Amino acid sequence: MPDYFFDRANSDREEALRRYDIAALRDPVWAHTTMCGRIWAVMVGGDGGALSRYRKPAFAPTCRRCLTLMDRLFPAPAVDRRVPVVAQIVFEAVHKHGYAEVRGVPGDQLAVLRKEIRSLIRQRTGHPSETLVHGDLLHVVCEPLRDPEAEMRTAAEAIDAVLFGKQPLPSVRSDRDWVVSWSAWAQP
Repeated sequence: MPDYFFDRANSDREEALRRYDIAALRDPVWAHTTMCGRIWAVMVGGDGGALSRYRKPAFAPTCRRCLTLMDRLFPAPAVDRRVPVVAQIVFEAVHKHGYAEVRGVPGDQLAVLRKEIRSLIRQRTGHPSETLVHGDLLHVVCEPLRDPEAEMRTAAEAIDAVLFGKQPLPSVRSDRDWVVSWSAWAQP
């Protein structure tokens, strides 16, 4: 590891020297690239703490490409019996609205559910779709099935009704049939 990573300007040199064997860090036993082929910019600290005051220790890879490569080394998880049911319900919502949302999807079921949903949409409509994940939330969008004008009309009507007193403010959200909950479809 180059000396400039231990420069006083960007590291806590004295603390790092106490926590790590510097000769071992400089030893050329590390690969120059990550598992996915990216060149290391700087080593991340582990059990000995951070190497720089601006970084936090890491104990597992966080690069999505590296994690994907590692996933291939493990056996595939068992497919939950809910996958076909939830995929069908999501397809119906996407066919109606052009988009859908699935909440509470377990991480080990995300890949298979995404694949099943995209396959259903492609087979039944001939259109491609996109699935986006954030935590346990899965968004599905099929642009050719969306109707932006209808969405704008609905929004404008709701704003008009509230602003001009044609309708009181709703006390609860209206039914959102494009939101699906993974846990609602638990099968005994």
